[in-house]
Amino acid sequence: MEQEQQFNLKEQLESELSGLRFTREAEVIKRTHPVTFRGRLRAFWNKELELPVVPLGTAFALLLTSTFLYHAVRPPKSGPEMSGEVPQQRELVKSGGSIYWKDEIERRLPHHENPDQG
Repeated sequence: MEQEQQFNLKEQLESELSGLRFTREAEVIKRTHPVTFRGRLRAFWNKELELPVVPLGTAFALLLTSTFLYHAVRPPKSGPEMSGEVPQQRELVKSGGSIYWKDEIERRLPHHENPDQG
């Protein structure tokens, strides 16, 4: 009885689809089974990717956390205390209602006084 139903369904399907003609068979086969390298590359890039969000997010969070902890725990490479230099005392200067570092004013002042000279 199942074979009869399958046979009837097949006949019904064939009768309903008898008016349809598939004309681009060669084009579809060319796209699904590419021969050239360019066609294979295009087929590869045309794939749909499903990326799992939870594992990727967890991996990214672990990478970010480990990078942060590595840089937080690592001692500084050099500093005035380590190199044996005496730290320079910087002096604050109040000028025109603003406060500046004295060494920065001395460094930049010649450029503003004589703009024509380099």
